[in-house]
Amino acid sequence: MTSSNEIKLRRHGALLGLFFLAWLAVVWGLAAYLQPLDGDLTRVGGYTENDYHWRSPQRTFEKNHFRVASGLADYDRYYDVVLLGDSFSCDQEGRRFGWQNYLFERTGWSILTLDVRRVWAHQILESEAFRKHPPRVFIFESVERYLYDRTSYFTGEPEKSHPVPRALPQLRPQRLESGVIWPRARSSWDTDYAIGYLNALMERKLGLNRQTLELPLTDGGLFSNRESRSLLVYFDEAGKPGMRGGDSAKMRAGMLALQEKVEQNGVTRFVCVVAPDKTSLYARWLANPASGTKNLVEAAAAEPRLNLVRTDLILGGEVLSGSQDVYLPDDSHWGSATHGLVANRTVDYLLDKEKAERR
Repeated sequence: MTSSNEIKLRRHGALLGLFFLAWLAVVWGLAAYLQPLDGDLTRVGGYTENDYHWRSPQRTFEKNHFRVASGLADYDRYYDVVLLGDSFSCDQEGRRFGWQNYLFERTGWSILTLDVRRVWAHQILESEAFRKHPPRVFIFESVERYLYDRTSYFTGEPEKSHPVPRALPQLRPQRLESGVIWPRARSSWDTDYAIGYLNALMERKLGLNRQTLELPLTDGGLFSNRESRSLLVYFDEAGKPGMRGGDSAKMRAGMLALQEKVEQNGVTRFVCVVAPDKTSLYARWLANPASGTKNLVEAAAAEPRLNLVRTDLILGGEVLSGSQDVYLPDDSHWGSATHGLVANRTVDYLLDKEKAERR
């Protein structure tokens, strides 16, 4: 005869099996509901692509037309453009609508991209390749909230007689093959993503995960996603550093010192491209004005000698004109149209600057 203990063990085993099957059904059901993961803000914050994925078409290139170096050792020959940037320039290869593609399409210039999170600017300027084969253009790109930290340490008085850089490389416009990514309406089926989402969601509800902030908006037409009255941003935008006392002046002085160091060879032209924070670009549409942050592009522009693309005005104008997804709603980066806009306005700035200097 079967003992009572054996019966209890069988019941416990059956209950555990049922619990496991129920949990598996929940995970599979959630995986079927979720759209494939795309945005960095949805990933770290425990938000769904169903609510925050963009619904506007995005242009992509068949392949990337720029090189992202793994380190300074990859800088081993002449390039028309050397770009020192962060995730807006280095982490867009997978999507294939990085702004360097648009820059190449407009100019045909060869482009090397180095990661500011791995390589210091002075290392590039002191490298053999830069000294022997200086580029015609050096682009410094930085997200706005790290601009102070990345520039304020540069020191030095501007030269009284600054050599005019050489002419820009000849424009060789390209006809590049590209396609369009349309909004996705398919299921993920990724159980690891589903479990990760549940974990991030639970941590956010318990107040343990504050990496992504959800800020209410007064206008629901700025983005194409379902929850378009909410702005997702990284937590560190709220603590934008270095803007007390004379820090704005220190930042401008550092940016100008970097420009002087780059251009002192009389060959290379420097230009700075800042990616505005969401909390500064969309500040006027935030339901809580206190969530808005200082416009550091405007602060930097107070130095008239600085070669600076006014991305705050360019992108702000796009938002005001009714363009959706200037920034992707599920991500901290630009939509494809913004990549193209920034690239073309940067080229326009360089051409206008050269024309003014040659008069």
